[in-house]
Amino acid sequence: MEDSDAFLKLLKKDRRFTLETYRFVNEALEYAQELGMGKAAATENPDGAASSAREVANHVTGQELSRAAKDWAVLQYGFMAKTVLAKLGLRKTRDFGDAVYNMIDVGLMSKTPEDSVEDFDDVFDLGAELDRAFSFQYENKRRGRK
Repeated sequence: MEDSDAFLKLLKKDRRFTLETYRFVNEALEYAQELGMGKAAATENPDGAASSAREVANHVTGQELSRAAKDWAVLQYGFMAKTVLAKLGLRKTRDFGDAVYNMIDVGLMSKTPEDSVEDFDDVFDLGAELDRAFSFQYENKRRGRK
């Protein structure tokens, strides 16, 4: 299947997400792998068949991808990360999983037999983590107060 066909299927399958959403999730996966997250693992094709030995991937778990996606958003969008992710339909860690599994279904990503979309459930509170990334404390030096 050509990538353009796969992306058309994605957009029809789940209207919560845009092409930009899938691009972001793919970039977050690449970022996780660049950070050294994941380990070698044999993956499955979308039909559930095991991949050949040459298709062994640097597999990132749902929890690892969720953390990497949050960090990638902060790096890419700064203070606007929470707003941008919400516009992309990514408000909780399960949303990352839904996007990943949509991509798996059309052959753009792969998974191991042990993986499930539930691996992304409640990994952390995405909104709170993004808020925490930019929390500041003001110290009034004249009064010695925070």
